[in-house]
Amino acid sequence: MRGLYEAFFRAEKTTVTLLAFALFASGAFAKDTEFTSTLNALIRLSADRIDTVFGDVAASTRALAEEYVALSRTVPPATPKEQEMWQERYSSIGKTVGFKTWPGELQSPPAFQAPQVAFYAYNGTDFTAETFRQLNLFEKVTPLFRAAYRTFDFSWSYFTTVDNAMLIYPFLPISEAVNNQTPTEQVYYTSADFKQRRAGWTLPYLDLVGAGMMITVSYPTYDGDRLLGVVSHDITLKQLSESVLNHLVLEDDAIAYIVSASGLVVGVTDAKLAQELDTVNRKAKEAILHYRTVDALQQLGVVKAVASATPWINEVTEQVITQANSDPQAAVISFERDNRRVLAATTKLTGWYVVLAIPHPTGDQ
Repeated sequence: MRGLYEAFFRAEKTTVTLLAFALFASGAFAKDTEFTSTLNALIRLSADRIDTVFGDVAASTRALAEEYVALSRTVPPATPKEQEMWQERYSSIGKTVGFKTWPGELQSPPAFQAPQVAFYAYNGTDFTAETFRQLNLFEKVTPLFRAAYRTFDFSWSYFTTVDNAMLIYPFLPISEAVNNQTPTEQVYYTSADFKQRRAGWTLPYLDLVGAGMMITVSYPTYDGDRLLGVVSHDITLKQLSESVLNHLVLEDDAIAYIVSASGLVVGVTDAKLAQELDTVNRKAKEAILHYRTVDALQQLGVVKAVASATPWINEVTEQVITQANSDPQAAVISFERDNRRVLAATTKLTGWYVVLAIPHPTGDQ
């Protein structure tokens, strides 16, 4: 069993890694039952790892919202000189208006995702006094959004105002920013929990500007009872799923994957299955691949859903969901199916499933 844990010693020192090392050092893999217990612990910790990341990002959006409100109260109306400055800095494509935020010595805009902030307005060039005050406020809060992005290093950290202005970090060129029209109608805005005034989560989706599968946490920002806008932070799911799943694949033939509560595929370790995920979603230009049977998808009535072309993974996921629904309090779901040992755990914040399927070696059942 020693070779199974070589990957852990090369990985980051997460709780999962430390547990694996401790169990290895104590000889916990001497028996198959102990190995199973260890896998149970690892699959549970992997699901908890997702909850920890999501919880930390949600807390970050709340902190940004609170700081935004505090700074908003300190920013006065823009002076005539400031208004003139902003009017000299804009360019537009249709109703999408971008403002120059980069150093004057740079003649061209920064590259996609360069470490520079971007300001956009989506109501055309009919600027108001509030437009210019908002731009001044954006300048003041930019260091906070830059720090939030660097803390988590995912995709974008951004603020959307109630009147369709946006601060985005890192940089998003105007040729891509037009895809956000109209911001307050986009899922990253509407997914905020306005009723409870707390963070809300989108379903996994295919990013409009090419970052792959993503999920966004959004926090509504109120000054008293006045809604100012929504703070959002994207999580690139490829990065997150790899950081979680790679810890689980301790044998060459094992496959680990993450699906949403409905079976929508978030990430998978197997190269062939990962290629299917990328191909199907990119062709559809949205996240549609599920690990569910065709019959189950029809019963759910999921629009545009596509079942994987690999039957066994659809059937395994069906059993995971069935057992999870029958015993919601179970820390780990475990069963044998089609000569595979299957373990799964549910995340608490999103209801996703982290699943590990390990084929039985010949003569080792």
